[in-house]
Amino acid sequence: MILKNAMIHVGDGTVRQGDIRIQAGKIAEVGNNLEGTDVRDLTGLDIFPGFMDAGNFLGTQDMAFYAHDWNENSSPITPYLDVWHSLDPDELSIQELYKAGITSMVVSPGNDNILGGTCAVVKTKGKNINKITVRRDVALKAAFMDHVIDIYKTKGGPKTPMGMASLLSNALADPNEGTDFRSRRTHLIMEQVKRGDIPILVACDTAVQMLRFLDVVKPYPDMKVIFTLSYQADRIADQLKERNAAVILGDSSRSSLHCHYQMNYGQLRKMADDGLPFGLTLLGTDMSWGRETVFWNVSRLLQGEEDKETAVKMLTVNPAEMFGVSDRIGAIKEGLDADLLIYRGNPFEKVNAVLLETMIEGETVFSFNGEEA
Repeated sequence: MILKNAMIHVGDGTVRQGDIRIQAGKIAEVGNNLEGTDVRDLTGLDIFPGFMDAGNFLGTQDMAFYAHDWNENSSPITPYLDVWHSLDPDELSIQELYKAGITSMVVSPGNDNILGGTCAVVKTKGKNINKITVRRDVALKAAFMDHVIDIYKTKGGPKTPMGMASLLSNALADPNEGTDFRSRRTHLIMEQVKRGDIPILVACDTAVQMLRFLDVVKPYPDMKVIFTLSYQADRIADQLKERNAAVILGDSSRSSLHCHYQMNYGQLRKMADDGLPFGLTLLGTDMSWGRETVFWNVSRLLQGEEDKETAVKMLTVNPAEMFGVSDRIGAIKEGLDADLLIYRGNPFEKVNAVLLETMIEGETVFSFNGEEA
């Protein structure tokens, strides 16, 4: 299949008019004047890479919010867990994230544990868990917020921030070289995190929580830190830059949240423009909000932003690079999966832009007229 004459938003900040050849679910070629037999003329339309939610637990719960399989709160330190074992493809597909252009997601454990287990990157539609999985163990999930204390204060766990700091310090320092599976996997994951082989994804909703975490991990300069939720990241721009940390901004579609955290969107935009890696998620402090909020969040960040491709990067190449899957997804480049969005109008510029079609690995999973394919 050849998609011709579209405005191609590559994902890395560049935009070009051109053609895309799709073969066997991959982007085989990007160029001009491509020839073939199955040709679709997309003159006047925009194509984007599939969007990526950079850290959510959708797919580990049901629509009734009855199943809570994202939190194993039997202990505050569980780095040996793998969220992939709690993922149900049917629960993820029923969320229909692809109808808002979200074709992949970092599935993560929740925020109950200081160390909650490893994350996985998956596609957002499909019935076979192996086929939708892009990569497992892409990050270790952590939480360094008051919610952890609320969960464990009656279970013999940490009752204060200093208690959390002590437990985290011990978990990082303990070699844990036992021979049982739990000890061996804990040692493997912790060593990978300390070497920077995989990042640590840390839920913090305030600036002071982020600074406390950075203080604990000072002895590990190679550790790659990604903060999620991060509503007060604007207050510690210098410290984040010094640590080479990245930021996933949690759902901020509710006005009450802006007031509570006194968010400074102008400073957040400046941080992104200065090169701090940003991603976005539908996940808020207490729950994951619907797919419709993705552009509510984007619109907040874009107010006053001249380069709209900055926001495109937040939903595509940035999270793909953060979580080590840019060899599969995150951009419109040869060799990557053909996860593509075809829009009438640029949704980062026009509120009336329409998502006409969503492709995952070259297959149409949603079309505006035909709904699901």
